[in-house]
Amino acid sequence: MKRAYRDKDWEVEKEEKIGKRKPNSRYVVVSFNATKFSVKSFAGAILKYKIYIFLCGVCVTFHAVITKSRTAGIFDLHLINNTKNTPSVGLQLCKDLGYDGLAVLSTPEAYILALEITAPFRRSDTNRFSVGLYFQDNSRGLRWADGGMVADDTPWADPPLVVSETKPFGRMKGNGTLLMTKNIFQSYSLCGRHYRKEAFGKTLFGKKPDGQTSYISQKKTTSFIRCVGTCSTTSRCRAAEYNLNISTCTMFDTSMFSGFSQNEATNTFIRDGY
Repeated sequence: MKRAYRDKDWEVEKEEKIGKRKPNSRYVVVSFNATKFSVKSFAGAILKYKIYIFLCGVCVTFHAVITKSRTAGIFDLHLINNTKNTPSVGLQLCKDLGYDGLAVLSTPEAYILALEITAPFRRSDTNRFSVGLYFQDNSRGLRWADGGMVADDTPWADPPLVVSETKPFGRMKGNGTLLMTKNIFQSYSLCGRHYRKEAFGKTLFGKKPDGQTSYISQKKTTSFIRCVGTCSTTSRCRAAEYNLNISTCTMFDTSMFSGFSQNEATNTFIRDGY
């Protein structure tokens, strides 16, 4: 199988071999340019969700997967379902298979794919799935395995979550919610590569986030599509506001704004939540 992607100016399409598909894995490759769109799917993994892609002022709707803003990417999760192990053992098994470790579900897109892959085994609520979420001693808080912070809308099993070093490993329950646990309980292991980033959502033209209390980041960006791309690579981002007058991209988590208001100088990308 090959991975299609483009260079930083989105002009030259390249391909890179990424190896054979593994059982219980899901890959989706999406590539596009200004005039031609194509979707290649593997292992029946095309997700039936509406995705809004805005290029040259034109909205194109797909029942597929949109990847990181550069124009292409791959979902890559793998479920070890032939044995149950403690989180630490599952982590090593994932690495032995060539993955970065247990799956990072820091974005709604990765979480939705994880729900699909684990669906046959979640019919029993007693089944659990180890994921790449850990308690870190240095920060005295939770971090995903790629270093990402936990988003405000993370689907916890028993909110508010009590963060403690006595339960340092993350797991998914049969109903899809997340919890922290000890390294003595055995479960299936969900593996993943940590650099895959995607974004599902839609654009509100001429609107901005209202009731802003703070923001994740704010910086100069050359285009709206690059602003959307920055949001896609920031796990906590749920809204990306692009100001056309000053070419500035501002990103927000769910708790940092309360709605939307008219602003002709602004376009805002709204990312689907958990």
